[in-house]
Amino acid sequence: MEYEPAVYCGRCGRKAPRWISWSVANPGRRYYACVDAQVSSVLQHGFIEWHDNPTTPFLRVLLGDLRDRVWKLEDDAAAMCKDGDAGAGAFCMEVHKRNEQSAGDVPGASSSDNFGRKELMLVCGIVIFVSGLVVGMILS
Repeated sequence: MEYEPAVYCGRCGRKAPRWISWSVANPGRRYYACVDAQVSSVLQHGFIEWHDNPTTPFLRVLLGDLRDRVWKLEDDAAAMCKDGDAGAGAFCMEVHKRNEQSAGDVPGASSSDNFGRKELMLVCGIVIFVSGLVVGMILS
């Protein structure tokens, strides 16, 4: 949670982490919210403030479409391995091996919960970075 200037929760006084929204209205937009907002509705301190300005309608649609595509590819890959597709044998073995390694990182997590999380984060990061470059070139 290292960022400057620090943003603090007005209710409990703790430093608020910066989150990333993947909602339809604000895909990829960063915001601050108390940790308790993510834990329990009883303790909910909630949203504090946005870090980024609102995105353009074009970027909202683009980021939403890219997010949906990544999620669909992840689901398709998981289904392909679950169905035992003969043509995907080596791919599924590699995915299974990575899932076993990932499950060791998160206590109580099954291999299906961790399918491609690191890969998904990498792909999302690359997509967002390239999208930013393209938009920057268009606007300049």
